[in-house]
Amino acid sequence: MKEFYAHGKLLLTGEYAITQGANGFAVPTTLGQKLTVRYLDSPNIHWQAYTVTGDCWLDVVLSSQLEILKTDQPKEAQHLVKQLQILATHSDKLTGGLHFETHLEFDRSWGLGSSSTFTSLLAQFANLDALDLFHEAHGGSGYDLACASAAGPILYRIKKGSAESIPVEWAPDFADDLAFVFSGKKQLTSESLALVKDRPFSPHQIEEINALTSAFISAYTLERIESVMHEHEQLIGDHLGLLTVSEQLFKGYDGAVKSLGGWGGDFVLVTRYSKNQQWLTENGFKHTLPLRTLAVL
Repeated sequence: MKEFYAHGKLLLTGEYAITQGANGFAVPTTLGQKLTVRYLDSPNIHWQAYTVTGDCWLDVVLSSQLEILKTDQPKEAQHLVKQLQILATHSDKLTGGLHFETHLEFDRSWGLGSSSTFTSLLAQFANLDALDLFHEAHGGSGYDLACASAAGPILYRIKKGSAESIPVEWAPDFADDLAFVFSGKKQLTSESLALVKDRPFSPHQIEEINALTSAFISAYTLERIESVMHEHEQLIGDHLGLLTVSEQLFKGYDGAVKSLGGWGGDFVLVTRYSKNQQWLTENGFKHTLPLRTLAVL
């Protein structure tokens, strides 16, 4: 039996603009997805996928030619086949007589990277580069694929058509006052890509976002990172014509709040977490995770 693991992801700065060359600061998460591969005395491929609660949400038997032989989830099975077909064009490791089993460590609705972790696991199994193999089909900037195998925070950018992932040491003294809060909604990557395609950022705006990313990483006080978070939110919101998450969901919150990734869903970053835990509970935010708990630092 062989085992593989991929981290989830959170993009702390550079959302939207990262697809156009801006620097993005991202952290892999302690919650990810695991893949186990076992050999079978069979000519077929058996694939089973499990949720964080242990429920099997996908059970598929495929021929060695990737024909669906048995499943109760035809739509999901067809999506799996498309991913495996990409893999099969670049690797000879996908043969019959294999049993694949994936286990998510987070709720699929959380937007931590059920797709990117899956893609990374496939690439690891075949000993291939996830970005090179799946970037076109996967969509987006690819930062999530970089996070899947990262050992800690990264600065990610697309330069002259090539992706760069640079390890960053980041352990602010005020880390205990930072936390991630699930907004209660999931944001689709395709919607975010469509929005920024219609409203591209100018070179000057890219420079501003890069400066804010640097300031975010180097912030040495809570007040300073709150100022950077506010500036970043206003720049993105004004350009794309979107209300900030503070205006939408966190009116009255005594601290800074920043959207992560596509606005309108998934997780947000909040400051002054300790003093606001009661506020978060009273306002219906059921899933809150401290920075040190969720981020791989």
